[in-house]
Amino acid sequence: MYVVELKEITKAFGGVKANDQVTVRVRKGDIHALVGENGAGKSTLMKILYGMVEPDEGSISFEGREVRIESPRTAIALGIGMVHQHFMLIPRFTVAENIILGSEPSRRWGGLDLGRAAREIEQLSQAYRIDVDFRARIETLSVGMQQRVEILKILYRKAELLILDEPTPVHPALEEAGKNRYTHHT
Repeated sequence: MYVVELKEITKAFGGVKANDQVTVRVRKGDIHALVGENGAGKSTLMKILYGMVEPDEGSISFEGREVRIESPRTAIALGIGMVHQHFMLIPRFTVAENIILGSEPSRRWGGLDLGRAAREIEQLSQAYRIDVDFRARIETLSVGMQQRVEILKILYRKAELLILDEPTPVHPALEEAGKNRYTHHT
């Protein structure tokens, strides 16, 4: 059984087809790379899988059942995470604030549980060997360090399928993450 199957996906912008009857199947543990020239539709296809773009035709199945991924929120709920070509981080926020943003842990009686967030982030950091200063502001970090933050953010949300759009800086954490998750590079 496939974890993800994009079947006969077609997407056009105006009169230009970005994707024309594209089928991609991913099994658990698979690592795929979509290779092609600029404008070939690689990022468009991954944005369709992540719910940022709606296909004109075709279907998506996740773990054997057909799904409609209407938004990134839907993708995240399914266990799909994406590191975008242009990072989605808030420069003035700290690493920890960026990682938990949108998935803030709360205490039993309400309020933000920063202690729990810090422990969870530290466990992920150690498990995947992604060293980063959680107190640092994003604006002070190199591109490679920002990519690590994006990867931790996806792992924090418990993504099982990782989509890396144009992953230029490579990190050993990708290899480690790929052992237990489904990793998709474009």
